Amino acid sequence: MLALFLVQNPLNAQIIDKILAVVGDEVITKYEVESFNPERVKQIYSIENEEKKDKILQEYYDNVLDFLVKQYKIEIAAKREGVEVTEAETNAALQDVLTKNNVSMMQLKSALKERGLTLAKYKWQIKMDILKSRIMSRIIAPMVVVTNEDIRDYIDEHPEMDLSDKYELRMIEVKNKDEFKKMKDYLESHSFSDTAIKFSKAASAKSGGYIGFVSPDQIAEVIQKKLENAKAGDVFRVNNDNSIQLFKVESFSSKYDVDNKTREEIVSKIREKKLQNVYENWLEEHSETIYVKYKY
Repeated sequence: MLALFLVQNPLNAQIIDKILAVVGDEVITKYEVESFNPERVKQIYSIENEEKKDKILQEYYDNVLDFLVKQYKIEIAAKREGVEVTEAETNAALQDVLTKNNVSMMQLKSALKERGLTLAKYKWQIKMDILKSRIMSRIIAPMVVVTNEDIRDYIDEHPEMDLSDKYELRMIEVKNKDEFKKMKDYLESHSFSDTAIKFSKAASAKSGGYIGFVSPDQIAEVIQKKLENAKAGDVFRVNNDNSIQLFKVESFSSKYDVDNKTREEIVSKIREKKLQNVYENWLEEHSETIYVKYKY
């Protein structure tokens, strides 16, 4: 990668392309850094004040080197695991951009300039997009598993999804203890709905005491407590000031029992986050063993 330009006289041979950094086996030269944005470098070198020029040039070197070092680290980490993107593939992808958008290279450079990008940086972005996609699919994805516990945690952590446990209830309401005893005796040999129709004073009596599905936040606290460990088929009593209520839990629907579409959406979001976390950890582990040395 390092281009060494030597004067013809071997006795006076000099390296004029200075090495600014080493990343693993790769070297980053002054030529590579300055050709990253030649127009900007030209502007900097035109500054007459030497102190100001040196300061701005140093800032330019720092920014470009930090960017390049990061890219080379990713490349080296991927290469260790057999994943690469060639220069030919990058150029082909760039040409594809030109073709699909029906623009020339000059037009692309002009458009990039308006966005504060150089062609060199854009090519790096194309290359790294392809590389990261391959890293994710070939290396990271097999490491990521979404469990039922992950889904439960996600639902608990996102109340805005408005998911909650739901209980399907029937209710019989009577006015006093005598009526309650008669109702209970009748219930021993009849269904809950038939008993509700015969004895309940509530509006739901005609429908066999059917209330429907309710979530805990829709009902009184005393009923919430009764439902905390309730399961389908359970019957419990609630005493009020002017009545006695008998509830039956017809069925229970957990907030974690979501439909397939919602589950797929949740899994997708969890997986996306996990992929990024695993990728970052993977890159950090590799980065710790990649030699980096700045030489300026």
